[in-house]
Order: sequence, then C-alpha cells, then structure tokens
Amino acid sequence: MKQAIVGPRIYSGEAFFDKHALLFEAETIVGIVAKNNIPNEFIVKDVGDGVLAPGFIDLQVNGGGGVLFNNSPTKESLQLMTNAHQFFGTTSIMPTVISDSIENLKACTNAVNKAIKDNPAIVGLHIEGPFFSHKYRGTHNENFISEWNPNYIELIQNLKDLQVILTIAPECVPLEQIKLLSTMGVKIQAGHTDADFERISEAINCGLSGFTHIYNAMSQISPREPGVVGASLHFDEAIASIIVDCHHVHPALVQLAFKQKPKGKLLFVSDAMATIHSDDSFELYGEVLNDTNGKIVNAAGKLAGSSITQIDAVKNAVNVCNIPLDEALSMASRYPAEYLGIDDHLGTLKAGHRVDIVHFDSNFNVLNVWGSGKQVKNEEK
Repeated sequence: MKQAIVGPRIYSGEAFFDKHALLFEAETIVGIVAKNNIPNEFIVKDVGDGVLAPGFIDLQVNGGGGVLFNNSPTKESLQLMTNAHQFFGTTSIMPTVISDSIENLKACTNAVNKAIKDNPAIVGLHIEGPFFSHKYRGTHNENFISEWNPNYIELIQNLKDLQVILTIAPECVPLEQIKLLSTMGVKIQAGHTDADFERISEAINCGLSGFTHIYNAMSQISPREPGVVGASLHFDEAIASIIVDCHHVHPALVQLAFKQKPKGKLLFVSDAMATIHSDDSFELYGEVLNDTNGKIVNAAGKLAGSSITQIDAVKNAVNVCNIPLDEALSMASRYPAEYLGIDDHLGTLKAGHRVDIVHFDSNFNVLNVWGSGKQVKNEEK
C-alpha cells in the first residue's frame, strides 16, 4: 500500500519541510513532496500537527519493558525491550550487556544472534565491560571486573555478522588487542576508565573510535592532565555518547560538549534500564533498584543507568541545554546511524531508506511511530 503522511512539519535528518508529505510504500520511503504534488495512487493520512522525524537509534540500551538484558538474555526479552522503546519513538536499539560472567555474555550474544534475524529493531550488540578500571567501575559488579582475557577475541570473532560496540578501559587492554579488535570491525569505545591522555592518544592510533557516556565513569580534567574527559573533547575524529537525563551530566557540560565536538560526533544514548514503559523497580546484581523522579541509584548512591528514552534526551537538549531541535534530533538518529555505518538505510527520511518514523507534538509527547513500515503506535485523535 502506498501512503502519504501529511500534517506535521517534517525533519528529514538534514532539513525541515513545511506543508509537505512523506511518501512511502511498504517498508521503503519514496520521498518528500509538496502537499499539492502527492500522486493520486497514494492514500493520504493526516496525523495533525507536530514534527515527523527519523526514528531514533539508541546505541546503549540495558533494558526496557520490565526486562534487564543481563538478567534475561533471550530472544523473547529482546522483543519486550524493543517494543518498550518503540513506544517512545526509538525504532532501533543496540541491546547492551554490562560486566558479567563470560557464560552470561555468551548467552547475551547468542540471544542477539537469534533475535536479529527477525527483529529489525535490533542493529547490533553493545558489550560494556568487563575490562574496566576498578576506580571507575560505577555500578558494575567488582567481582566481574577483570584484566584483558584473550578468550573474548574468539567470542567476538563469532559475532562477525553483527555490529558490535565494545566499551573498555584502554589501560586495561593491550594496544595490540585494541588494534586487532578494530581490524575485526568492532567499534571500540573508552569508558569506565582511569586512562591518562597519552594512553587515550595511543589507543586512538590503534583504532579507538569513541567515548561511552562522557563525563561519567572516567578520569576528569585537571590543570596538567586532560584525562579521558579532556581527551574526549580534544580528539575531533572520535565520537562521544552522552546521557542527557539532567542527572548524569550538568546542562552546562552538555552545552560545552555540543560546542566542542564537531557536528556529527556527539550523540545521545539513554543507558536505559528495565523501567522503560514498565514498573519503577528492577533487580541488578541481586539488588532491587528504584526509579525516583527519573533517577536510579544503587545502595552505594551511584547512578545505575537511566530511565529515559531518546525522546527525553531530545526534549532535555532543546528545553534545558539550548541545543537546536534539528541537531538534537540528529544526535538521536542520523549521527548514531553514521557512526555504525548503517546510514545507507537508517537515520534519515530519504528515498530508499527504511520507514522508521517518529511523530511527536510540541511538548515532545510521542503520538505515532512506524517501524519498518508498520505503525507500532497510534494515538491519533
């Protein structure tokens, strides 16, 4: 069926269009045309005011729909997670497994390998840990934090058909291993790390491509040592992900990162836990954690992921951090797609791309969502 969506302002990922229509057939976008140029064979669907934008892409999702991936590494759990995030306009996710036993990591990788075959919302796997600094482990269980284990090379080699992000502390992994992983196509990011500037520089030369949730769980800037935070802002070629929930990072520092990083090199991640579209409590490492006014902390008072989705990050970026709407939307869609190299079919609304779309109002309430051409949320009045 050929459809034309009219009513809202359209953001293609590159420009805004007023009084236009988005045309698509089945799973594929046909194009954006003026409202008076809609071909007769297209069924017109008026969804009212607001903004129509590319579906969001989240590269760090620990859970959703009441499920924490570490606790339930199954194909069925991944479906619950993707359903929960799609409700808020995130049409593509990277399920994230945090530091755990190698047996549980294998179970998570197997689950993603099975699910990705018939769940187009999954774009890969993010392995966060366990090669971390004990000083900056955050809520990662110290019993699983370890030095580099060569067995992980074999495990990751079995993921050759997947997009993989691996977050490491570069001081805990030999540089030659970073280079090897990079040549295998793994996206290596620095996180939970006490590395100094020199070590980060060496790691970037070996293939380190980014920084995980900058400002958090990493060595800070001092007068004579830039630390990982300083390095993340210094190296233009490296991307930086950031959690914009107004708890992890002060708005002024979000603004600083936005000003400092080149366009396309700062992107949003949610670091979302099981609470998305579900109850306000969940279990992590045997401890029950609660979402209190959008903030999740463990018994030690350390932040434990977030309870936001990408639409919340966009809203906070625009309303609190004074980031332009077009850039905020791109940081939640186009830029993650470009980083992964999947921007040939995701991240923008252009002919030939997949029909992943979010429609939201002026208060950033998600009204309608399409994933792979299917309308997965419909709140038309």
